[in-house]
Amino acid sequence: MRDLHRLRVLVEIADRGSMSAAARALSFSQPAVSRQIEALEHEVGAQLVQRLGRGVRLTDAGMLLADRARGILSQVVAVQQELRAMSGLRGGRLRVGGFAGVNAYLLPQSLAHFAERYPQVGLSLSGWTTRHHAADLRSGLIDIALVTGWDLTGEQACGLDVLPLLEDELFIAVARDRRAGRGGFSRGELHDLAEETWIEGAHPDCLGPQPEFESALGFAPHIHFQVGDWSAVSRLVEMSAGVTLVPGLLAVRSSGKIALHSLAGKFPPRRVYIALPEGRHAPAAEPMIEILLEVARKEGELLSGTAIH
Repeated sequence: MRDLHRLRVLVEIADRGSMSAAARALSFSQPAVSRQIEALEHEVGAQLVQRLGRGVRLTDAGMLLADRARGILSQVVAVQQELRAMSGLRGGRLRVGGFAGVNAYLLPQSLAHFAERYPQVGLSLSGWTTRHHAADLRSGLIDIALVTGWDLTGEQACGLDVLPLLEDELFIAVARDRRAGRGGFSRGELHDLAEETWIEGAHPDCLGPQPEFESALGFAPHIHFQVGDWSAVSRLVEMSAGVTLVPGLLAVRSSGKIALHSLAGKFPPRRVYIALPEGRHAPAAEPMIEILLEVARKEGELLSGTAIH
């Protein structure tokens, strides 16, 4: 499955002509696309892509593999469709674990598409945080879950099959009509937020790993509010009660009363993954994965078209 994802990355580069365009189509960052290509080149033992200034060009080996990959990927999709038609997915269930950031838009859209295509499969959704998803997957309490890279450190990923879904850029959120700190706030002036009140959300829709976040800011934030509900966090920001960190999944539909400032280059994006029990995938998991990837790509396109300050 991981190799297929690398092949998809190569095909996207071939079809779209650049790594940045492929990254947007796959809802990845450009460095993530580069890592996938480097891993694929190491695996096949050949250079597949030539970097030419800001652009790229596939080598002969890259063009050959991309051409073969299109056939491989289309055959995989065809086989999956045939198998599902054979079984009809006429019953069973799929228990999904989410968290607030994906429960707001991405998962409801995915579940709705799934229910439309496979109405006889019972669906359930649980979780507003990811803290217990890994254990619940291993114990069989849920079949598939969306988690973040912050949940997969150390032994937490043991016993799981993990697939990349998207890279979620992070933004500073402040009230649009408020001058943060003494001298206002704009991208590159994070120190102006040193005296602000910060709002901490529920994991993983939160300020992230504290040491990394403090390093990006250049100071330790004064966290006075700890709020689990995103609508409450949003309302506090709108009322100039504090500032916070917002993932792109929520930023694209944030209130017009909130100004968003990108942390690109200062703080790494939050990586969101699809996690399943290792080697024990529910029959309905594969079609759900396809739908999740499709919806995540559209969410990435929506974010790229959103005006961010």
